[in-house]
Amino acid sequence: MKIRRTLTHILLGGALALGTTGCSKSMYHIGDDEVIFATYLGGINTLTVTKPDGRVIRYVDRLKNDLNLEAVEITVGGNTRRYTANNEVGRPVLEEAQRQFDAYLHQIKKARFQSIQDSIDQALENLK
Repeated sequence: MKIRRTLTHILLGGALALGTTGCSKSMYHIGDDEVIFATYLGGINTLTVTKPDGRVIRYVDRLKNDLNLEAVEITVGGNTRRYTANNEVGRPVLEEAQRQFDAYLHQIKKARFQSIQDSIDQALENLK
């Protein structure tokens, strides 16, 4: 009984440790932008865009895993500003960020589909 309880604690501890650090990341090049989409356990999604001029824009969906942004962080020259819908400045910034976020997701979806289609085409070619 004690061995079973100890094993349960070890497994739960390991699962919790993995759960807090678990992450899935994918990198894309969309136009001149380097784009990283990351999904973290707990339903947090981030899309980090590095522009050719060095600006970094991080789109953050933290609640409900619904792809609706709660924040956007813009880093220019090492200075980061965070915007949320909680004030007059943040509201329009977040609305524009949501449009950009949706457009990037659309491009990512197209890139993933194309990659799958290319794999299918290659496999079918190899079957000949």
